[in-house]
Amino acid sequence: MSEAVELFAEVIEPASELRVTCSPAVIEDNLAALEAYVDAQVAPYVGAVIDPADEEQVKEGRRCMADLNRLKAPIEEERKRVKRAYEAPLKAFEARVKGITAKIDAARSGLKAQVDEADERFRAMRRELLAEEYGGCAGALAGVIPFSAVLDEGWLNRSVAETKALSLVQEAAERALEGYQALMAAETPHKDEVVARYAETLDVAAALRHGAELAERDRRIAEFKAAQEEAARVAAERAPEPERAPEPEPAPRPGPAADPAFVWSLTMEFEGTRDDAQRVADALRAEGVTGASIKCKGEVRRG
Repeated sequence: MSEAVELFAEVIEPASELRVTCSPAVIEDNLAALEAYVDAQVAPYVGAVIDPADEEQVKEGRRCMADLNRLKAPIEEERKRVKRAYEAPLKAFEARVKGITAKIDAARSGLKAQVDEADERFRAMRRELLAEEYGGCAGALAGVIPFSAVLDEGWLNRSVAETKALSLVQEAAERALEGYQALMAAETPHKDEVVARYAETLDVAAALRHGAELAERDRRIAEFKAAQEEAARVAAERAPEPERAPEPEPAPRPGPAADPAFVWSLTMEFEGTRDDAQRVADALRAEGVTGASIKCKGEVRRG
């Protein structure tokens, strides 16, 4: 005949909040006696001075250090053991609590993903509605100042009523138009750049300052160019004129063909006075005869 087995099941009633009864552990120790012992052990080493030039004293210092390490080691081991024992229940408690709250986080994450998706769809629809309203209010200005320039992202939230958001868009379009008209009426250079800056900031003063900065930049560039041109002009005036190369002499024009030249040799002998010889030589020169030799006794006359 089999023995009857009694089964007991613990019934756990659900609880809506965490309730913990914590009794801090009481640690009994002999720290006072241990501290007195340690004070006595380290007393000989406190204030000790080692001569770094004495090798034996340095070795003794190392031995003392080893003794102090051995004194400390068992105390540290006991401290770590007590810490592990003391923290074990707390770590187990924290792990159990985190396991429970993780279930809450998982359920919330599933809902959050769907809520975020719904919010994005709402914001996209609200953005489209407000953009259409801005286009109707701004007219041609919408091509110059885009809707994104006047949009406040807060208008897309569910917390802002649709009628309120539409009213805010209308006011923004009116302000944008007023600023644009003020810029167009102002005498400012680089108007296209000024309007582009206004489209980014919707700040009339900032746009005008940008135009003034561009005008100042143009002025500095013009001054720089003028200074360069003046420097080039002065340098050109001071530079010496280059020397002119001598013009080549014209080649002689070919003339009529000359008669061929002949070389003649004339030798004359006569008897007479020196004056006679001179008269003969003069007569020959008068006829164009040069190089003639007139042999006279004692000298030669050249004709």
